Amino acid sequence: MDVSEAIQRMTIEWTRAQPSVGRFIRSFVRDRAQAEDLLQEVALVIVDRFETYDPDRPFVAWALGIARRIVLTHLRRVYRDRQVEFSGAVDQAADAFQRLEPQTEVMKDALAHCVRSVHGRSRQALLLRYTEGLELKQIAERLGMTAGNVGVLLHRVRTSLRECVQRRLRLEGHS
Repeated sequence: MDVSEAIQRMTIEWTRAQPSVGRFIRSFVRDRAQAEDLLQEVALVIVDRFETYDPDRPFVAWALGIARRIVLTHLRRVYRDRQVEFSGAVDQAADAFQRLEPQTEVMKDALAHCVRSVHGRSRQALLLRYTEGLELKQIAERLGMTAGNVGVLLHRVRTSLRECVQRRLRLEGHS
């Protein structure tokens, strides 16, 4: 495999793995900026060590192994003044992410399909909450509603989306 083929393969594999690796990191690091920094650190290690990747193994598992070490280092640095052991929890989470990865992609596709059917104020509220990360009060101000009404609206939309995803998964034989 020449260099351009290797770069192309690495790019494709990382593009597929990045959402799972990002979710894994965010499950331990709540600060978005820190989580994004760690994700970039994982990407740099992958670029640096891609020639050691064994193509007979799943790339996501390899990338999660790198992310696991980076998250552990980060957590130990952040909590160095406390006697906290993270490695067992991080290992278990990495294993779970690896096992659930195929299901996650199917569910994401079903959710994307269902979100396309949400319109009007419901769609606006969804986007403001989950794309922009706004709080109920901020959404209410933008939509000219009360925070309570926004909460009810989002609850109904989430319930509708959950039911839609479940129907879609059943139709596709993924129940």
